[in-house]
Amino acid sequence: MAMKLSTGKVAFPVEFDNGDKDCIYFNPNDPDLATRLMSAKDKISARIESMKFEDFELSNAGEAVEIKNLNDFMNLTDEQSKVITERAEKTAKIVEDTKTIIFEELNFAFGSDVSSVVFKHCSPFAVVNGEYFIMQFLTAITPEIQKNINKSNAEVEKKMAKHLNKYAK
Repeated sequence: MAMKLSTGKVAFPVEFDNGDKDCIYFNPNDPDLATRLMSAKDKISARIESMKFEDFELSNAGEAVEIKNLNDFMNLTDEQSKVITERAEKTAKIVEDTKTIIFEELNFAFGSDVSSVVFKHCSPFAVVNGEYFIMQFLTAITPEIQKNINKSNAEVEKKMAKHLNKYAK
């Protein structure tokens, strides 16, 4: 017979500005959640800050080449096209590797796949209201977690006091 254990995961509704609704699931009473989340937040912040994107400025005989439209792009030399393609590929790899780290860290912190819900409409790197979407999510979820931890701690203290009061007399 299999042992049945409850993880205590609770559904937390997420409503996107396009009206789409979904849920993420995690145990808000897990005492290690805050520690894992802070660790994830630090790792993600450090990774974003360390990202170095290639400089897309091209020069032709010392003069910068600006690409403002399709015609400018079509008139690039083969060497210029090669350089910009290589730089774009490196940048895309940096972004994809960092997204993988973000997804893994968040999913580990919450103990479930929250990334597929949170980032289904935009990249963690989408700039929304002046900040990366990942940071917006972490800022929004932190008070919810704190509220649930405080509630859980109050319930535990109440139960402990009830049982300990028997012996205090």
